[in-house]
Amino acid sequence: MKNTQSAPSWWQSLLYGLPAWPLAMLGIPLYIYLPTYYYELGVEMALVGLMLLLARVTDVFTDPLIGWWRDQLSHAGRYSLIGLGWALLLLSLWQLLLPTEPDALHLLIWALLVYFAWTLIMIPYQALSAEVTTHHHHKTQFTASREAFAILGVVTVLLLPFFLSDAQDTQRLFEILYPLVALSLTFGLGLMIWRLKLAVQVPSYSKNTTKQDHQAWWLIWRDPQSRQLLPAYFINSLANAFPATLFLLFVQYYLDLTPQTGILLMSFFLAGVLALPFWVVLSKRLGKYTAWRGSIILACLSFAWVFTLESGDFNAFLIISFLSGLSLGADVALPSSIQADIAQDLSQTNGSISGLLFGVWGMLTKLALALAVGLAFPLLDWMGWDQKTSASFTTLVWLYAGVPIALKLLVLVWLRKAR
Repeated sequence: MKNTQSAPSWWQSLLYGLPAWPLAMLGIPLYIYLPTYYYELGVEMALVGLMLLLARVTDVFTDPLIGWWRDQLSHAGRYSLIGLGWALLLLSLWQLLLPTEPDALHLLIWALLVYFAWTLIMIPYQALSAEVTTHHHHKTQFTASREAFAILGVVTVLLLPFFLSDAQDTQRLFEILYPLVALSLTFGLGLMIWRLKLAVQVPSYSKNTTKQDHQAWWLIWRDPQSRQLLPAYFINSLANAFPATLFLLFVQYYLDLTPQTGILLMSFFLAGVLALPFWVVLSKRLGKYTAWRGSIILACLSFAWVFTLESGDFNAFLIISFLSGLSLGADVALPSSIQADIAQDLSQTNGSISGLLFGVWGMLTKLALALAVGLAFPLLDWMGWDQKTSASFTTLVWLYAGVPIALKLLVLVWLRKAR
């Protein structure tokens, strides 16, 4: 493995970020389109929800375990883990998106395999950000590249329906999406594995590290930097998960802007891409935590205007979507860059631990999404959502904007002394 301590070129950060584009293209289809798709194919809605819930719960356990496993492998072994995930993802994704005999068991089995394959790729891939450079600000360049490509992947999926004769034909969308993801993921991962240079030597596993492995879980929490970052990241992820989960309900039922859904999502994610270079520069000048706090303040100020919206307020919500989207780039790139710094520092003094750290990172992200769904939907139902009562709409607004603002303010308090 080549070793370099010099500043990475833009080409290296591009190589690292490229695989995030096809991986991110799967987000909206798997989270938003898939449940309705299987319901339309004849699977009962209750069974669809139950199967996807069972498949998703496994991620809470597999993420840290895959991260721990990754840390035991050599450099070649870690790339082999990504290769295994790639092969399994292409096989299981084909079966999940384009089933010949769809039923509940088919959905459960192939969803489990898709999520597992995703984890096999994502944990080692994210952990690479702790090894591509030893310079803390250069890590932001790499994570920003990864998250920019991820946002572009989401935008790509949002644009695909516009090229279909029937934008509501989910099966036709999946028929186009699968080869696009398969080809671009194969190209992106292959190019990254072939040409990406690592600046940090990766120690091979030895029996002498067994004791460290057993202590690694506690080491993460004992470390002051992790103890500062991880709770803040989880609370901020939960704050982001509420509006992400409730976006379609808010746009369709509260604002009555269903035809404009794609434009509103596009403005949000494009703003995130446009703002990323600004957050990278700001983090280099003022520090990563300071820049992250600035993005949180911007998100709170943007979402405060949600309470002034009424049905049909497209222009106002478009502005809110764009302004809140500006903070997206910092929200996804800066905490991950800080995590990469921590992973590098801990690995240098305690042996390889980057995979486990990013496994915990993934677990917290998915736990936040699960909690948002598990809290928001039952509460809306309890407030009379089926009857579309005024109380249920008021609850929707507070869950969509009020709760996220409160959670983000809590993050600001938690990080008030972070440097």
